[in-house]
Amino acid sequence: MRPLCSRALLGLALLVGLSACGGWKGHGNTYYQRWERGPIKHQATYRFGMPGDGWSPLAQKGTQVAWWNSELDAVILLDSQCESHGDSALEQFADHLRIDFRDWEVKSQERVPMVGRDGLHTIVLASIDGGAQTQLELYLTKKNGCLFDLEYIAPPASFERGRAAFARVVAGFEFPVRG
Repeated sequence: MRPLCSRALLGLALLVGLSACGGWKGHGNTYYQRWERGPIKHQATYRFGMPGDGWSPLAQKGTQVAWWNSELDAVILLDSQCESHGDSALEQFADHLRIDFRDWEVKSQERVPMVGRDGLHTIVLASIDGGAQTQLELYLTKKNGCLFDLEYIAPPASFERGRAAFARVVAGFEFPVRG
C-alpha cells in the first residue's frame, strides 16, 4: 500500500472532490501534482485563470483540468506532462495533437511568450473521420522539463463566442507555482 494514496483513500477522495494525492482540488485555479513513486515526475503543479459563467468542471479519466459549456458545445482542457515527452519542437507537439483527427487544417500559428518561455499559439479547423468540423485553439509551452498544453475545442458556429473564456484561462497560467 502506498502511503496516502491507497485505492480506498483515492476512491473516497475522488468521491468528495478532494485528494491528498494531488489533482484539481475543489475545482479552484490550481492543479496539484499527484504523488508519484520514483524519481520521474509525470505531472506538474500549475495555476490558471477561471473561464467564468457557463463553464462547468468536467471530470474525465486521464484529464487533469477541464470545463464544459453546454450552450457552446465546447470544452477547455489543460494538461502537463513532465520528463517523459522528449525534446521535440513545439510545432511537432502541436502536430502530434492531430492524432485523433482525419482532417487537420492549421489556420494560424505564432510564437507567443508564456511563463517566461516561448509558447506556440495555434488555431486549427479539423474533423474526425469525415464527421462534423470542429475548431481548436491550442497553446503549448515547455518549461523545467514539463510540456503544457492548453486547448479550447468547439464547433465552428460557436467557436468565437467561447474564445474570451479560454483567453482568461490562458492569461492566468502560471508555472512554477510557489508557496
